[in-house]
Amino acid sequence: MNKITYTHDTSRLSLDMKIVELIDCNSSLLSIFDRLDIKLPFGDMSLSEMCQRDGYPAELFIEFCNMHIDLSHRPNLDMLTTEMIPHVVSYLRASHNYYLNYMLPHVASHLDEILTHCDNLSRATLRRFYDDYAKCLTEHLAEEEATVFANIDSHTTPSTNLDTLDTPHDDINDRTNDIASLIIKYLPEQAPTKARCAMLYDIYALRDDLRRHSNLETYILKPLIAKLKTGSHQ
Repeated sequence: MNKITYTHDTSRLSLDMKIVELIDCNSSLLSIFDRLDIKLPFGDMSLSEMCQRDGYPAELFIEFCNMHIDLSHRPNLDMLTTEMIPHVVSYLRASHNYYLNYMLPHVASHLDEILTHCDNLSRATLRRFYDDYAKCLTEHLAEEEATVFANIDSHTTPSTNLDTLDTPHDDINDRTNDIASLIIKYLPEQAPTKARCAMLYDIYALRDDLRRHSNLETYILKPLIAKLKTGSHQ
């Protein structure tokens, strides 16, 4: 499988940027505001002013933005503290809700439309691949909630086993590629191009967002928990 390299310039992002400038820089950042339920309007408010208003760590928020725009971006951990862990978990949990309650149903609605144009064999194959994918993702998110986030909520972080954050991500990514390959290569011509493209757009968007999600767990949550375990709060 070919490796995709994402290169986006995040050097322009700064704490004194106006929110309108931040969103204009990359409109996909709106999903961060949505997940954190940050209120509009902003007027000429800067990023740091918004974070101060909403009680959100500005350094953490800008790292969320940087890692959302650029999958290769790695955060400056010297700027992040263990007191930010609940904020990280809150964002990751909001992402879980986004995947389960919006993205998966949205993809499924496109799937249902496609299946009406398929023969019985294609219909059964695609349905099985998607159901397995949705089950794998749902079970992984539930395990994170039960074994990682619940420990953090109950302040038992030092005993938290972080292996759950690692294992199934490659499997989920492979299942996404399998579904995309079926839609692009093998479905009969009767399946409309518009419906295929709509489902492909959403499932690739979900795949890329899950990669961002995994990066936040790997490069922010896990190092901050490691700091907490060693007693280094800064």
